[in-house]
Amino acid sequence: MSTAVESALTQLRTMIVNGDLPLHDRITESSAAALIGLSRTPVRTALSQLESEGLLVKLEGRGYRIRPYSFADLEKAAEVRGALEGIAAGRLALQGPDADTVASIEQSIAMTEAIIRRDAVTKREVAIYQEANDIYHRAIVGACGNEFVGFGLERITNIPIIAPGAFAEVEGMAQAEMLRMTVGHSQHVIIWDAINARDPVRAENMMREHAGAPVRYAKLFIGDGYQRKLFASGIIAGKDETPEG
Repeated sequence: MSTAVESALTQLRTMIVNGDLPLHDRITESSAAALIGLSRTPVRTALSQLESEGLLVKLEGRGYRIRPYSFADLEKAAEVRGALEGIAAGRLALQGPDADTVASIEQSIAMTEAIIRRDAVTKREVAIYQEANDIYHRAIVGACGNEFVGFGLERITNIPIIAPGAFAEVEGMAQAEMLRMTVGHSQHVIIWDAINARDPVRAENMMREHAGAPVRYAKLFIGDGYQRKLFASGIIAGKDETPEG
């Protein structure tokens, strides 16, 4: 894949996931190329790739539109993510982590522990937590010895809020967000203890619960404020909208 295509993919994917593009607008090669300042050739390839990832829907004639996801879609995607990451945690518990994995996981846990010990969090702390969360999950998936787990996660984690560390900031909900991060950190510690104890059943089951419940936990800790945030972003379909394709 060329550098130009990778750049187009990264920019357009980020804009879609962040809700920076209107949900119902027609996206064409020319409009997307003008938006990100690239030629139509790499943009054409990027749009086709984003369709295959499930982020865009091909329209009759020319162009695409963003595929809106319902909360039910997100819950189904999270279920798949939980199953895949559960497999990774269980396999890693069976074989044991290498030194590099131990270093990455311990770094991640130290980072998140420092965040949850604070009295309050700002956007900077949330960003650090996101980074640490990503380190944790990537380390376990990368070291599990089954590359197909990673292949399967590549597409599923492009769906909004399903990726590790995909926290949606909700104004005025800092206390609830702190609670959610504290629970996440605690689960990381429990999963890591199970892996070090070579307990694959506990490691897999705990990771399934942890990785498979971002939507359920968001609604539990943040409630309607979280739903309003996602509806306002244009990523989540309204009650009368159903995704095409």
